[in-house]
Amino acid sequence: MDITLKDNEQIVMIAIMRKNGEAYGVSIFEDLAKRLGREVPMATIYATLEKLESKGFVKSRKGEATAERGGRAKMYFELTGTGQKVLNASVSGFNRLIEGLDWKGAMA
Repeated sequence: MDITLKDNEQIVMIAIMRKNGEAYGVSIFEDLAKRLGREVPMATIYATLEKLESKGFVKSRKGEATAERGGRAKMYFELTGTGQKVLNASVSGFNRLIEGLDWKGAMA
């Protein structure tokens, strides 16, 4: 597969995979903040989700409206089959790129 993912696309897709069908904006934000040690702006996350959905890499579904959200429903996201293939190719390519690097010399 010859499609390149941008960094934001890749990290958002990985966060979605971690949530096993229960990924929504805030849960993605919290997962990325915890794992990256920095906050990715919510606007960036939602813009990335829109792009990924328009490319057919993720799909969304509306959850139940809840009182604590003022009657609004969460939008849940999951990877499509194509999205999983593209992410796998992207991560595999990155792993091949860094394979064999001398990290000690790079940290000097």
